[in-house]
Amino acid sequence: MIKRSSNIDQATKGFSILEHLKDKTTKHHQLAEKKNLAKFIIDHSITTDQYKELLKKNYCIYAAIEKFLNTNKNLATSNLKPFISFDKSNALKKDLDSYSVDISATKQIKIKLPNNFGALVGALYVIEGSMLGGLLIAKHLKQCPQLNDSNTHYFFGGDPKDHLARWKNLCKNLENRSYTQEEVSASVDAASLVFESFY
Repeated sequence: MIKRSSNIDQATKGFSILEHLKDKTTKHHQLAEKKNLAKFIIDHSITTDQYKELLKKNYCIYAAIEKFLNTNKNLATSNLKPFISFDKSNALKKDLDSYSVDISATKQIKIKLPNNFGALVGALYVIEGSMLGGLLIAKHLKQCPQLNDSNTHYFFGGDPKDHLARWKNLCKNLENRSYTQEEVSASVDAASLVFESFY
């Protein structure tokens, strides 16, 4: 456990950074789901063009977030560094390639997150948690008649057990430390901004 000054220590008995993030970002999370094209996968009405747009938007968002995380990897504790990579944007790039979508002309987005540990935690919370929702989407993809093709889905794919194990491992590592008031606030602000990028 990392020692913190007692007057700003959030690691009081019963405090959970994950529960706090979930509670404080629920509205942003719900809006992100409501405004995202993935809802058309859930009701099986998505068209191929809509799916391509979803992949493009996701690619831009995840590439920006992963760039932020990798740029600030030195701020991460050793047990969080394995979660920082370009795996998600690379998987989306493979999906786009399989649909022959050229992303070179795609407008890149910028998510202005502060360079601090709290923001890193908030960003990780959203993109790693999103992979759990991706498991549900992966099941519904197979039932979308307009996506009845031979393409392998890389982003909305993979072994569910691996995704769940990865999430549980991240949760354990996030909960196994104390946080300052500033880190808690920064994590909520960053998670909210990342959710807003999906609107």
